[in-house]
Amino acid sequence: MKLPQFLHRALGLNEGPTDNLASRAKAYNSPAGLDLTQDPTRTFQRLRGYRNNYKVGGYLATGIDLYPLYTFGEWYTLESKNETKKKEIEDFLNRINFNAVTTALMVDALVVRDGVAEIVYGRGSLEKVPVNVVPRPAECFDFDTDLKGVIQSYTQKCDNRGNSIQKITLLPAQILHYQFSLDPTSPYGISLWERAVHDIKRDTRVAEAVTAGICLHGTPKFVTTVNSDRPDAPKVSAVEWGILEDSQKDFNAKDNFLYEGNVKMAVIDTGGVPNVGQYSEVTMARACAAVGAPAELLGLRQGTSDATAVSRIAAFYKQVKLVQKDIERLWNVEIIDKITGEPGLVKIKMNSASMDDFLKKAAALPMLRTGSDPDAVADAAWCREWLNIPEDKRTDEEKPKKQEFPGSLQEWAMKPPVDNPMMPTGKSEQEQAAMNELAAAAHALSEAVREG
Repeated sequence: MKLPQFLHRALGLNEGPTDNLASRAKAYNSPAGLDLTQDPTRTFQRLRGYRNNYKVGGYLATGIDLYPLYTFGEWYTLESKNETKKKEIEDFLNRINFNAVTTALMVDALVVRDGVAEIVYGRGSLEKVPVNVVPRPAECFDFDTDLKGVIQSYTQKCDNRGNSIQKITLLPAQILHYQFSLDPTSPYGISLWERAVHDIKRDTRVAEAVTAGICLHGTPKFVTTVNSDRPDAPKVSAVEWGILEDSQKDFNAKDNFLYEGNVKMAVIDTGGVPNVGQYSEVTMARACAAVGAPAELLGLRQGTSDATAVSRIAAFYKQVKLVQKDIERLWNVEIIDKITGEPGLVKIKMNSASMDDFLKKAAALPMLRTGSDPDAVADAAWCREWLNIPEDKRTDEEKPKKQEFPGSLQEWAMKPPVDNPMMPTGKSEQEQAAMNELAAAAHALSEAVREG
């Protein structure tokens, strides 16, 4: 059966090969691939809303700040045998304010899915050498990919207010791109703030409701009744009600009320709002768990035991270690290797934020430095570097003499005993003479074997 021509046009069967076409229309012979260039949920208004919510502050914004704080709060170490290049990298990181740039990248990745910074290259002989790294708002960029999902370019489509501008395209080599969590269905990352937005809104509503309830019912109120036990009494006139209201206007704790007749005052709302702590704790725990921040590190003591608190903090430290590895790889590969011109010549390493790691090192190193020659297993200078202990400034004369150990058991046996009058040997003079003769014979035998 032959299809009508209008069905060919409707089904796109007349397009032919579409491998090199800019159109996203798929024909019957189009190669299989992933079209990741479009993400309908990612808009400037949506991401800017997340950023503005974060900038308002609060304990959840502080929870986001915990990630950069613990990632390089203990600073970093540059590892290299080339002291000249190491000093060059250190000066570069200080000049661009490594702390501020990395914090901006991490916060943007956690809040608006991606953290991007423009890599500024030098001129002339330095055209391939980074000279500066400038953070940019990620929500102003589109990430252009091929059909396999590989990012080909970064296009700035709007200014910082969301207004359309003439598009500016940057190559991947010009962008330092960090993602906290990858999304296999999109070139953009996954935002912790976006994942927690429903719990954040729910906690906000509960907090506002609790605040309103406390403001409404948090202070006692007075109810005045007239002739409540005299149903047959005449109705109180408006003038009398006005006098009664004026008598209770702007009163304070020192005022007393004396009325003639059947007038009674009662106090209500003395109990306040019950279970406020339970409402807040449930929504707060959910929101903190959603952003992965232990409530204890935020100064919030919740109704849990110390064991569960330690477990949450330990899990957070493990997450921080993974983030540290990503930050190290990002700067080593994208920035430091380009400056040195030799991959791996200088490496940046984030110092551990967990005190347990330091204690484990401090306990393990003395165990390694045992035996006849401790420096052969764990050199003292290497141990100092691991523990970040300053270099020993003492001279060789000031240092204690190193104890010499014999090279073999035979040498130890032939070594003459040290006379110590304070430690009796318990042997007679004849026994001691025999031991000396035996040691001399063993020494002579060993010399003969060596010469022969």
